Amino acid sequence: MEQPIDAYTRTYIMRTAGKRSRTIEVTVPRDVIVRQARRAGLTIDEYLKQYRAVAHFNDSDELYYRFEKYKGN
Repeated sequence: MEQPIDAYTRTYIMRTAGKRSRTIEVTVPRDVIVRQARRAGLTIDEYLKQYRAVAHFNDSDELYYRFEKYKGN
């Protein structure tokens, strides 16, 4: 995947969510969430309750996350 111009780049350790989990977890930088919460006019706690990180990926090595308002069940 080609490196975006003017992108924030930092490396994070990946870890399993549990021994039997099919999920791998990666940390989101707090500064990213702080900025998104400000843009939405919310506190960090409000933002975390109201938004979800949605992974978008395809058959190539491309993966990116978008923060989308949570619609509930």
